[in-house]
Amino acid sequence: MSVKEKFKRTGAFVIDFSIVKMFAQVLIGGVYYAIMGFSSKHQTGGLISLNSDAALPILLALSVLILVLFIGIYVGYHWVCYRFLGNSLARFFMRANVVSRVDGNPLDKRTYFEREFYKISLCVGTMGLYALYSGAQYYSTGNAPYHDNRCSARVDID
Repeated sequence: MSVKEKFKRTGAFVIDFSIVKMFAQVLIGGVYYAIMGFSSKHQTGGLISLNSDAALPILLALSVLILVLFIGIYVGYHWVCYRFLGNSLARFFMRANVVSRVDGNPLDKRTYFEREFYKISLCVGTMGLYALYSGAQYYSTGNAPYHDNRCSARVDID
């Protein structure tokens, strides 16, 4: 595979990721509005309160729900594109073919979807895993996340 083909495939992934992000933002916004609507009707002042012990686990569960929704939308987007175009929309317009690494033939349906599922699961999982890990660590042990270095950067001079 040439360098030009690798850049085409990477660019096609970024374009497909952006298209799916637009669709996912609509669905995630709907989930947020549904939760806020339910929360405002709750008698104790809201479902999610910053002073509640259940706030962080609920927010972590929402994060997992959003990650799973995004993966589902991505796979659904590729299913629609594969059904009508035989390829993703970005690859179709960039003329980047999806071929087997072994023999160079076009991929069958199952292999195509397995590749796309693994690709998006690893991408979204690595981005979302750190937020979940930091939240769970803070909730369980009270340790500040690794990226929060405001307290550790201070130097006391006597």
